[in-house]
Amino acid sequence: MIRLPRYTDTHAHYFDRKFDPNPHNFNDKFNKYGGADTLLTDPDFLSKVAAVINVGTNLTNSRTAVDMAGKYPYMAAAVGIHPEDAQGLPDGTPLDPEKELAALRAWVSDPARRKADKIVAIGEIGFDYYWQPMDKELQRAFFEGQMQIAAETGLPVIIHDRDAHGDSFEVILKYPTVRGVFHAYGGSAEMARELTKRGWYIGFGGVATFKNAERVRAVVASVDLSKLLLETDCPYMAPVPFRGKINHSGLIPHIAEVIAPLHGLTVEELAEVTNRNAEELFRLSEVLG
Repeated sequence: MIRLPRYTDTHAHYFDRKFDPNPHNFNDKFNKYGGADTLLTDPDFLSKVAAVINVGTNLTNSRTAVDMAGKYPYMAAAVGIHPEDAQGLPDGTPLDPEKELAALRAWVSDPARRKADKIVAIGEIGFDYYWQPMDKELQRAFFEGQMQIAAETGLPVIIHDRDAHGDSFEVILKYPTVRGVFHAYGGSAEMARELTKRGWYIGFGGVATFKNAERVRAVVASVDLSKLLLETDCPYMAPVPFRGKINHSGLIPHIAEVIAPLHGLTVEELAEVTNRNAEELFRLSEVLG
């Protein structure tokens, strides 16, 4: 019997409402799933997944990400405030950066508590200039505040950088001791080289499989293998042939099949390299069972 490789998904959002029980949410193969818990315990899913980082986007769902990590032995959590969530709560209530950042700092400053909560990173943080209007100064306050917390705690960060490559690079240069990953990377090969030279990692997911993503694949091929990470960003950005459907970590093999040959690797070799990279950045073995 051939044993298929298992991958580390360095970016997932399993608390998302798209994972609520609903048979119409899932790809044809996964219509049997009644929600995240059924999916996350399915033997077929587990045969493809070595580890998952459940990434929060605000303090509320970051706590849910931590709760879920406590339930699944292979799952860790990242906690933080996404630039879109920094604009305020869904009901329109504005966020106070000072209050939110103080709460985050109090949460992650104790190493014992971080380990108990299986927290391996600050994230998802950064800039998003795609959606307009967005308060860029408010985004900056949250981004730089969370970079400072990462500098204080030694935690890596997970960067969201959408249409803000120059400003994102400017911010990370202010915090030379902080390392992390630019997830769902959409920048240039030149910027990727500058990032990896400074010890940063670059994450790619389902977009690399899209028919019109030649530029993304060219960037993937240029990235130093020792700084390459795989991710899903699920439930979004499902790879071909599931584009437009609900994404999940069990679909990473479809991403690997596209990325591996770009580096002249087998999928088994790519799994080994990217799993090792994830361990080096996030020290997953310190919190996973």
